[in-house]
Amino acid sequence: MIMMGRNVLSLSLVLMIFSVSCMRLTAVEVQAFDGLDTSKAYGVEMLWNNSMSVYDLAVSRDGKYIAAVNGSGLFFFEANSSSPRWWESPPTYFISVAISADGEYVAVGTHEGRVYYWNNSRSRVGAPNSPTWGSGWMYGAIERGALDMSDNGDYVVVVGTDVNVWFYAGCTSRSGSDQLTTWVDYPESLVHVVDMSPDGRFVAAGGTPGTGGFVAFYKDAHNATSPPKLWHARSSLPFPIWDIAVSDDGYAVAAITEFEHDYLHYWADATELSGDPNATWTGYGPFFSLAMSSTGDELACGMGFPGPCGVHFWDEARLLLGANQTEDWIWFEGWIGWDVIVSNDGGIVAATVTNVPSYKALFFRSDGAHIGEFDLMQFSPLISMSGDGGIIAVGGPGWDSLYVFGVLDDSTPPMIESVWQEPSYEAVTPNDAVMVYANVTDSESGVKQVALHYSLDGETWFAVNMTKLEGATWNGTIPSYDYCTWINYTITAEDKVGNTITSEEEFGYQHQYHVIPEVASLLMIPLIMTATFLMVLVRRKSIGKCASKG
Repeated sequence: MIMMGRNVLSLSLVLMIFSVSCMRLTAVEVQAFDGLDTSKAYGVEMLWNNSMSVYDLAVSRDGKYIAAVNGSGLFFFEANSSSPRWWESPPTYFISVAISADGEYVAVGTHEGRVYYWNNSRSRVGAPNSPTWGSGWMYGAIERGALDMSDNGDYVVVVGTDVNVWFYAGCTSRSGSDQLTTWVDYPESLVHVVDMSPDGRFVAAGGTPGTGGFVAFYKDAHNATSPPKLWHARSSLPFPIWDIAVSDDGYAVAAITEFEHDYLHYWADATELSGDPNATWTGYGPFFSLAMSSTGDELACGMGFPGPCGVHFWDEARLLLGANQTEDWIWFEGWIGWDVIVSNDGGIVAATVTNVPSYKALFFRSDGAHIGEFDLMQFSPLISMSGDGGIIAVGGPGWDSLYVFGVLDDSTPPMIESVWQEPSYEAVTPNDAVMVYANVTDSESGVKQVALHYSLDGETWFAVNMTKLEGATWNGTIPSYDYCTWINYTITAEDKVGNTITSEEEFGYQHQYHVIPEVASLLMIPLIMTATFLMVLVRRKSIGKCASKG
């Protein structure tokens, strides 16, 4: 779950209020997304945009639904349409939102400190759409990052309301107003951010006790009726907690301190810790945002000034140990990394960045490949993603701020359209190096490389990297060989995400030629004989003419 700093959110709210009255909708129909192989991701396309302002947004884990809130209310979208399926106007500002994995349940947090919850979200249409139930008053604004929901919608956790962690169980069967919490904990003074595992079992919360910071970790939260706090880290956290994340299995907890104070903290084996544990490893930098894969093995941060900024990524995070662990890669140094998100398997990383007056949405694979970027109309710091990384929503407080993107994957190998050679198959002599040509295309990620493989005996193969010529044509050379040599060869083509195909697979056979004797040696004897015969005929005719004259 991604959380934003409070100073950013306050600015966002002010700008949002000014933009609400000018909201307009742009209907663009697109096809639904069917899933993603993150290892084959190669690009990104913008599916649609809507000019509404956004204070928070959430994409369902299955990628089919999107919920967004602003000063005008809650808006529920199907991911394949820019027109909301239904909406509800608030009694006060909705400033945070959470959605279940299948989009059936939605919860929002308000500026006045209440939670509202909707059942049957997928079957609702139009407006008004009153919530199924609401909470009691929780003393303060429930901002972005202070609200989370389990995948099945049955558990909701809330912080950011002064001093408490509020946990609601049985949410799908509740109804009515002023619903009571299942348990409440008072971990420290101010609780800023929270994250919950998809099954509702593990909860991590962070904030500040007035000076310094703290992280509290709860185990078996979904079955508890009193606060199930397992440990409480404080002595090693000298600054307030800014963002937090917990892995699906509760093994890993990560948190960043306020961006002025430069620390990332990672607790491994979190379910076995107790007391006031130190982090297993730390990273250094003025981080703005944090996201983690479902296993906790991949971790990304957005960084701001005065550091190098950009998007920072750690792989195999569960194995790291010690202080100031170095990132595996950094992208877009010099750009402020406002918000960042990671897919469940860690394969896709997305971020929003700013280098005033420019704003971008960025997309990467976990190997550091930069697979896409889009220029945004204005400051749009908020980002959310489906579980597989295939659908990504970006939003911000001003006009033209809600964008939905689809990540493109390529599971289809290139196409080898034709193969030919010079000299032709029946005319290769011992003096000829054979030039082999192939037309190779790939309409998705593109052709990365083409190789020519040839053999003299069918067992030992030699490889030649082919050179790209004009258009789709590639060329490689087989050296000359002695008379009567048989040569078998095939072409292998690979696209930019590793899909491969051979010409033998494409056409059902290997290409082959046989080295024949030189043309000159074959024709020499009959040519000499023919010339001699012609000379004899001419001479005989000349002798006959002379004899007749005499």
